[in-house]
Amino acid sequence: MPVIDNEIWFRIKEGEAAAFAELYDGFAGAMFSLSIEILGDRWEAEEVIQDVFSYLWRKPESFSPKKGKLSSWLLVITRNRSIDRYRSRKRRLDRGESDETLAQKPDPSLIDGAAEATQNDERNHLQHAFGDLPKEQRQVLELSYFKGLNHQEISDHLLLSLGTVKSRIRLGIEKLRNSLATLRNE
Repeated sequence: MPVIDNEIWFRIKEGEAAAFAELYDGFAGAMFSLSIEILGDRWEAEEVIQDVFSYLWRKPESFSPKKGKLSSWLLVITRNRSIDRYRSRKRRLDRGESDETLAQKPDPSLIDGAAEATQNDERNHLQHAFGDLPKEQRQVLELSYFKGLNHQEISDHLLLSLGTVKSRIRLGIEKLRNSLATLRNE
């Protein structure tokens, strides 16, 4: 995953379109990988990424560099919007509503080869790091980040104490960070 520093946010806040394009080119792939993992749908993941970038352009002050990294904030927004979209789709399907937009999806055979190769590399790095996690940590992270369950729901689902769930999530994230940092340096 590329490193995005907060300096680029200051340039975006000043309305610098080149900085916005630089951020998109450098980080949209990581955001897309996260969104498609949650949604399992390329078209919907692209919509989420477009929404997140549009939000940042319209309201750059919604991010505060005092509270953390721009890259982390973008991934949290991407994750939350992807989960919201996933839950909305699930509610529609549970009610038996049809989704007409599915019929209007673009042809997957028209995918840009270079962009797909980059996304595949990023996805492979993430899958490798995720695969190296102990099963217990991987399980709680999947339920939290990809299924959108909160800590209590995971606790109830797996019949574990809330403290155990929180501890496994924290340890798993820490190991993912270390693994991804190692992979990036190879």
